[in-house]
Amino acid sequence: MQSVDRAVNRPSRPSQPVVPGAPKLVVEKFADRGVACIRFVGTIDESFEGKKLGATATADTLVLDLGGVKRISSFGIREWIDFVTTAAGHARSLILIECTPKVVDQLNMVANFAGGGRVFSFYAPFRCDYCNTEQRVLLQVDRDWEAIKSTRIAERPCLSCKESMYFDEDGATFFSYVIGQDRFQLEPEVEAFLAAKLNYAVSDLNRKLRVDKVVEDRTTYLRLAGDLDESFPRDKLAEGLEGTVILDLGAIGKIEPVGAVQWRSFIAAIAPVAERVYLASAPPSFVEKLCTRDDLNPVVQLLTVLMPYSCASCGTTSQHAVDVGAHYDVLKFATAPEVRCPGCKQAMQCYAGETVMTLLPTMPRPTAGPELVKSIAVLRDRALLAAGPRRAPKAGTAPPVAQPAARASVLVPILVALLAIVLAAGGYLVYQRIAARLPAGGLGALTHRSAEVRPAWIASEVPAAATCSEAGKALSCVGVSSVSARQDDAEDEAADAALDAAANALAVRITSPKWRLAVLPVYTAARDAKLAAFDRDPTSTIARRDVREARHAVAQALRATSGGAVPAAPTSRYWEEYQGADGRRHLAFAQITLGATEIAKLIDGYAQPASALGATVVGLFPLIAWRYPKIERGAVIVGLAQGPLQELGLAEQYVVLAIDGRDVTDAASFAKLADDEHGALIEHGGTLRVKVQIADGAPREFATAIKPPPEVDPAGAVKRPRTNPAATPGASGVNVWDKFGGGKGSGRDDPTQ
Repeated sequence: MQSVDRAVNRPSRPSQPVVPGAPKLVVEKFADRGVACIRFVGTIDESFEGKKLGATATADTLVLDLGGVKRISSFGIREWIDFVTTAAGHARSLILIECTPKVVDQLNMVANFAGGGRVFSFYAPFRCDYCNTEQRVLLQVDRDWEAIKSTRIAERPCLSCKESMYFDEDGATFFSYVIGQDRFQLEPEVEAFLAAKLNYAVSDLNRKLRVDKVVEDRTTYLRLAGDLDESFPRDKLAEGLEGTVILDLGAIGKIEPVGAVQWRSFIAAIAPVAERVYLASAPPSFVEKLCTRDDLNPVVQLLTVLMPYSCASCGTTSQHAVDVGAHYDVLKFATAPEVRCPGCKQAMQCYAGETVMTLLPTMPRPTAGPELVKSIAVLRDRALLAAGPRRAPKAGTAPPVAQPAARASVLVPILVALLAIVLAAGGYLVYQRIAARLPAGGLGALTHRSAEVRPAWIASEVPAAATCSEAGKALSCVGVSSVSARQDDAEDEAADAALDAAANALAVRITSPKWRLAVLPVYTAARDAKLAAFDRDPTSTIARRDVREARHAVAQALRATSGGAVPAAPTSRYWEEYQGADGRRHLAFAQITLGATEIAKLIDGYAQPASALGATVVGLFPLIAWRYPKIERGAVIVGLAQGPLQELGLAEQYVVLAIDGRDVTDAASFAKLADDEHGALIEHGGTLRVKVQIADGAPREFATAIKPPPEVDPAGAVKRPRTNPAATPGASGVNVWDKFGGGKGSGRDDPTQ
C-alpha cells in the first residue's frame, strides 16, 4: 500500500534523504519582528532538549510548524511538554500549524500538549480503496470550521486516481481537541509571515487590506496590512493627508498589477500636498515593484527596508528594518549592513535578492534623521493598541532597526571596497541566493556514494542550490544538482550550478556604477523569475528545465569569455545514489575554486570598458545567458554619446554581436572592429552593418550607408559619381566612381561578396 502526503493549500512537505549519521530531529527557526516560527522535522524523543529550546522562543506570536513530525516517543512527550510550557512563558500567543495525525493523536490524549496554544491547521487522514492509497488533507479552523465541528468530513476526489476517497478516522475522537477551542483567524502579520517564510496560504479574508492611522502633531502615520489589489482604497486613504506622511509597509502581502497601479495613483495624489512621504519597513517585493527611479523623488523617499538575514550559529532567520539613511554609504555598493543575531548575538548574513540589492544603490538618500526612524516603532505600537487588545503588541517586540556598526568613518570606504561582497558571518556572498527548500523527498535508501565520507566543502544538500564562500583569498563555489535518474546528468547539472554561482559572485565584486546600472538590468529580471518559479514548485518539470538550461548557458558563456581563468572541469566532485520506489536516483555536488589571480583577471576582463564611434562597451557578462541563452560572446553597450552608432539607432544595454559579419568577442574586439570598419567606409564608402541583441527575440541588424569623399582629379575638378545599381537594398546613398569602373571601395555593400 502506498502512502501519499498531500495538502490542499500547499505542496506536500519534502523530507530529508536518508543519510547515515543524520540527526533524528531537525529544528529550524524563522523570525520576523514580533512573529517567530519553529519548524520540526523528524522524530521527537528523549534527545530533544525541550527546556533549552523553549527558553530561546521569545516572540509576540510563536508558530510551531509540526508538518514534518514523523514520530513522538514516550520520553519525547515529556521533553515536548517542557518545551511548550517554557515557550508559552516567552510568547503572547502560541499557534500550531500543519499538525500531522500523530500530533493530533497526542493533542487528544496528553494534557497540555499544546501548552495553551491554539491549533490553526492539521492533516486529516483519507483513504482511497480504488488505488489503495492513504492521503492527507490539510484542514484549517477558519475555513473548514463547520465541517470540523460536525465531525463529518465529506468525501473528495482522490489525487491519484480521481475516484472518491473518504475520511479514515472516527470524527468524534479525531476532532475532540480542536472542537474544544474557538474558531479563529490569523492576524495579518502572522499570515504575511507564513506566506513569505513558508509559502503558506490562508483564507482570503486575512489578506484584505487593513489600515491603522495615528496623527501626532504634523505627522500622519499609516500602517497597511494585507494585499495590494483592486480593492485598494486610493481616494479614501489620500483624503486630507498633509504634513509628514509615514507609510508603514511591513505587513504588505501580495502586490497585484492593478494594486500597483492604484498605489502609484495614491502616491501621485498625496505627493503635491505632503511635505514628505516616507516609506517605512518596505518588504523586498515592494521595493522591487514600487521603488523604481520613477516612484521615488525628493518628496517620496524610502526610509527603511526589510532585509532578510540568517544566523549560521543558531539557525535563526529574521528580517531587520535597515535604515537607508544611516547605511547609505554601505548600501550604495550593493552591500548589506552588518547585523547581530538577536538571540545568540553572532554576526548574521543577508540573503536579499539581486534585484533589491541592485535597486538600493540607485535610490536617493532620505532626508529624515534617526529620530524619525526610531519614532516609527512607537507609532506602530500606538496604532496596534488603538486597533484593539487582540492586536496589541507585547512589550519589547518592536522590529529591530539595523544600527551603524561602531567604526571609524575613514575606514568605511576602504572596508566597503575590500569587503563589498563578504559578510562577517561565514563569508557567504551577499548576492548569492539562499535556497529555502528542503531536499526532495522519496529518495529511498542511500546505496552508493563516490567517497566514504561526504566532503567538508559541501555546506548544503538542497537540490539545485548554488552558493559561494570565501576560502582565504580564493573563492569556493558549490553547486548541487536536482534529483536525477542519471549520474552523469546530475554531475553536469551540479557543475553548471557551481559555475553560475561563480559568475554571480563576480557580479557582486564589480563595483563600477556604470557597469551595474547597464549590465545588471539585462539579466536580473529573467534570472529572478526563473529561480522564483523553481522556488515555488521544485517538482515542476518546466521550472527545473528552465533553470538547468539557463545555468548550462551561463557555464558555456563563462568558459568562452574567461580566457582560461575558469577551470574546464570542476575542482572537486561528489555524488550519492539512492534506491527508492521510483528506482535509482542521484544527487551530485561540484566545487569550483578560483584563486585571487583568476578572480582579478575575470573582473578586469568583464568590467574593463572600451570605446568606439561614441559607444562605450564592456565584454558580455555570462549571467546574461539567463535571458539570452544562445549568446556566448559579445559586448554590452554601457554608455552612448553622439556618434555613428547612436545615429544608427543603438541604445544602452544592447548586446553587440557582430560588425560587418565579423563576430565581436569582447570589448576590445568591438572597438577594433568598429574603428577599422568605419575608417574603411569613410575612405571608400559602403554600408555600416551592426548585428545586436535588443530586448527579447531574434538578433537584429542595423545598417546605414556612408558616402566616401568625392574624387578629385589633378586639375582639382570633382568627378561625378553614379549610383551603383548593385548596391544593397536600403543603402541607396552608397556611390561608386566612374574612375574605378563599378566601384571597388571596401566591397562590403555588395551582396555578392
